[in-house]
Amino acid sequence: MAKKRHPSITLILLSIVVMLAGSAGVALALVKQASVAPSPWLMAIALGLLVAPMGTISVPGVKARIVLGDVVTFACAALFGINAAVIAATVDGAATSLRITKSPLKFFYNVATCAISMTVAGFVASAAFPAFGSSKTQLPLTEFIGAMGLFALCYFLISSILVASFIAASTGEPLIKLWRENFLWASVSYLASGAFAVASYILVGYFGYYVFLAAVGTMLLISLFYRTYFKKVETANTRADSMEELNYNTIEALVSAIGAVGYGIKANVRRVERLTHALAEASGCTEDEMKALRIAAMLHDIGNVAVPQHLLEKPSALTAEEFEKIKLHAGTGARLAKVIGFPSLVAEIIQHHHERFDGSGYPARLHGEEIPLAARVLAVVDCYNALTLDRPYRPRIGHRDALEIIKDHAGSAFDPMLVSKFMEVVVSADEEACKAQSEAIDIEGLQTEFLHHRLNWQAA
Repeated sequence: MAKKRHPSITLILLSIVVMLAGSAGVALALVKQASVAPSPWLMAIALGLLVAPMGTISVPGVKARIVLGDVVTFACAALFGINAAVIAATVDGAATSLRITKSPLKFFYNVATCAISMTVAGFVASAAFPAFGSSKTQLPLTEFIGAMGLFALCYFLISSILVASFIAASTGEPLIKLWRENFLWASVSYLASGAFAVASYILVGYFGYYVFLAAVGTMLLISLFYRTYFKKVETANTRADSMEELNYNTIEALVSAIGAVGYGIKANVRRVERLTHALAEASGCTEDEMKALRIAAMLHDIGNVAVPQHLLEKPSALTAEEFEKIKLHAGTGARLAKVIGFPSLVAEIIQHHHERFDGSGYPARLHGEEIPLAARVLAVVDCYNALTLDRPYRPRIGHRDALEIIKDHAGSAFDPMLVSKFMEVVVSADEEACKAQSEAIDIEGLQTEFLHHRLNWQAA
């Protein structure tokens, strides 16, 4: 049985401060709101309780969710003032937290976060626009949009930072990195909530506060529609991802089969692909470059099918004339990639993965950053993989010795920045890559099978 992990001192202190501040904000809001006519803002709170169980609507393709409870509490801030909104946000936060967590600490922290975020956001918006949230004074529409934009921004920053701080204190992850990777996209949700609040502000001016009755039905319909629609979109995206993975597996199988016949295509296809991905990610490659590299890592030596097999398997050094023939494989591989219909970036990577950083490589003798970044990434990984495999003219080299050779050629054969990044990721990445390779195509088995069939055909 796993040992229960106790909260750290940092987490406990953070939780105490946040819960005390949240309690103070709610208490102050209740005192101030006690003298206000209850029917309109209580109706808004009731609406918040109604939509809280609906949770969120996921938006396919982006890391964002539309939080229906925030839609109501933002509208409450715009129409009934900050105190009513603090109460509504607290009630909505409690209803939502009861559904998503069984931890008392997380429950009270989440509720306090809602109260603090609403209090601070309302204070900032009211300081910049004194009439914001006042039922007595109407802001011009342009000013109200500005006030709501400022309010939504403050609410997003406060709530996301507080939640990220709780996670960081629990896991030990860096706060800024955690917030940037997991919470930045949430700004879309708060933008949607702010837009709904603006719409509510306009409609109430024409139809009165009871427009919220119509809003209940509208939000229910929208929720049902988008849940159904987004579910279909998500299913389609899942199928597309499955087909993409199937294509990668097909490429891997074909490349491994060609290598098994004996065309000099290096083994460890999946290992090269995983190592390339790790280095590309560490080096800041774009998503398109990452996808192209995954294909190019598997196909980069496919042009060897046009090279005489005896040259690929020659146990001694190549002559200058023989090496010129070997060099043709880069261009041939690039043309094959184009004919198959892969993106042009795949062909570009295959074409230039034998360029050298000092300009002495082939086929175009590109220099430095003239070489595409993705091709420079593949060059480092390809060399590392080749050094650690048995070749016809030499036995394999140990991992440490291979890394020393790569370091010695930083600035001449390889981009020094990429070599530095590779040294940072290679240990952990290669361990995972070798594990993945062990689950990949059985190249030795394929080779034995092909040779067996060829011998039988020859005997027949």
